[in-house]
Amino acid sequence: MNISSAQQELLDRIKDSMLDYIADEEAAYSAEEVKQCLGLLKNFLNEMEAASDREAGMKAVEKTVLALNDLNVNCDYELIETDQREDVCELIIKAGQAKGFNEEHEDITEEWREW
Repeated sequence: MNISSAQQELLDRIKDSMLDYIADEEAAYSAEEVKQCLGLLKNFLNEMEAASDREAGMKAVEKTVLALNDLNVNCDYELIETDQREDVCELIIKAGQAKGFNEEHEDITEEWREW
């Protein structure tokens, strides 16, 4: 997997903010769910990198967003809050944009996103 420095920065920011919430609050999720979330995002980046066309890229987006929805539900909707949502969306949108599958300000997660 070839994660860019910008993608790694977003992944780190997502992880840190989720883990900070666990430390500061009585979160409805654990470090294990944070790890699962990051795994889903890294798998998405791999799938997007391998996608040969927009259809394949959008299937990766749908699969990832639906999996994140399920994970967030299992965490009483606390895992992906506003700050994380913006970073997760930015990561997904920019990965699609880098492949030429969407525009910079086109929210390709919105159709499936519940967080």
